[in-house]
Order: sequence, then structure tokens, then C-alpha cells
Amino acid sequence: MQKRNSQLDTAFSVRFDQPREDVALRIGDRCLLHSSFIFESETGLITVGDGVFINGGTKLISRSSIEIGNAVTIAWGCVIYDHNSHSLSYLDRIADQEQQLIDFPRGNMIANKNWLTVASAPIKICDYAWLGFDVVVLKGVTIGEGAIIGASSVVTRDVPPWTVAAGNPARVVKEIPQELRKKDGPPSSDGLR
Repeated sequence: MQKRNSQLDTAFSVRFDQPREDVALRIGDRCLLHSSFIFESETGLITVGDGVFINGGTKLISRSSIEIGNAVTIAWGCVIYDHNSHSLSYLDRIADQEQQLIDFPRGNMIANKNWLTVASAPIKICDYAWLGFDVVVLKGVTIGEGAIIGASSVVTRDVPPWTVAAGNPARVVKEIPQELRKKDGPPSSDGLR
């Protein structure tokens, strides 16, 4: 884990379900993090840009990669999940459950999970985006620059920049007015535009 001039609340946590030796989490400058970062397999990378706020109860779970841009706001209770967790095949799920019954008494019920049967894809949340409380973001999604996701929405596909999306599944409900979008020019005093 790397961090520079960022504040990690007492609720902040990082969990590794499998041993690993490489960097799994990069945290930018001037962040305030109350969230949980979970790595269920020996892979996955979470990158947090500068000036990011992530509130309590939010979980970022990575097997592929989750990239969060600069000046992103993520409310409490969100789940950002870059994989399916289980196979689409019921036979694979049964095999996983049988293995979990063996591994659970040993203290890690996914120690021997067959990740080859689980689909995963990177998630990208671009600069200036805002996720309302209890938002769920699923694998393979890009949330565009300045986009806002309404509370309790489930994001299953890309959201264009400077739009508001809401619902389950989340759909664009309006565009953000031009006067509220990022302006070109020199950075502000905090280094962000």
C-alpha cells in the first residue's frame, strides 16, 4: 500500500484472502478514506487518485483492477466489484461450495477457489465523478468524467461523462449543464481543476 498526505479513518481496512508479494493498493495525495479494500485472490489492483473521498461502509473488491481518478466522491455503503465472484455454471458453483466446506474450518473458505471459472473485468471511475450512497458498480464498467450516479443505483454498463445516471440498471436521466462542468485553465490552489 502506498499513500501520501492522505487520511485513513479507523474504519479503513485492507483485506488479503490470498498471500501476495506485489503492490495491490496505490493511494494518491490528499485522500480521505473510510472504506474497505478487499483482495480475494492473489491478483487485483486498486488505484486511488488525488483528492478522493470514500465514505464508510464502502467496499472495493478487486480481482482484476479498479481505477479511481482524481477528485472522486464516493458515498457510504457502495460496493465496487470487478468480478462475478462465482461461475455462471451451477456445476462450478457446487464444486466451489464443496471446497469451501473443506477450507472453512481452516480459516479461509476461499483459499482454494477455482478463479479460472470466474469472469472479471476492470472498472474505471474517472475524475470528478460522484457516486451516491449504496451504489453498486459491476465489472467492466467505466464511469465517465464528472458523472453522477444516483443513490442505490446498480451500474452495469458505461456511463458517459458529465451525465447523471440512476436506477437498476442505471440509465442516464440527464446531462450536467455546461456551466457545472470542468473548466479549462490553471489548476486551483489544491492542485485539482
